[in-house]
Amino acid sequence: MAKFRFKLEALLEHRQMIEKEKQRRVAQIQQEIQVIQRQIQDAQVRIAMENRTLGTKELTGRLDMSYIATEKKYVGNLQLKIIYAVQRIAEIEKTLAAARGELLAAAKARKVIEKLKEKQLARWRAEQEMKEAAMMDEIGTQVAVRALSQS
Repeated sequence: MAKFRFKLEALLEHRQMIEKEKQRRVAQIQQEIQVIQRQIQDAQVRIAMENRTLGTKELTGRLDMSYIATEKKYVGNLQLKIIYAVQRIAEIEKTLAAARGELLAAAKARKVIEKLKEKQLARWRAEQEMKEAAMMDEIGTQVAVRALSQS
């Protein structure tokens, strides 16, 4: 029996490869955002710990102002780090939006070729069924002619 062969299979495979590449890029950008978000969470945890430590240990009894100033400077630097990280996430999210747009375009391009393949496959199957039906009709006709000629 004949086998369906899609003439644009190489193009379809190429578009699938491009789409996978775009998916990897989107995933990479999302991982980058997650790393920065973890850094922000870590900084927030350290700030909370430093504030608890300062509140329980250093603000009772004799006050060490240089230690308190150093602690506050450290917490301020952590807060500044958080601000920069949030700004960095905003920049990366713009890149993520663009990468998602590229992924969407690649998926559409692949789907167009897949639809064409589906239509051609359906057309090929219909042709095969018609050929098979014609062949069966021919066999039926030959059997009938033989039956009539033998009678």
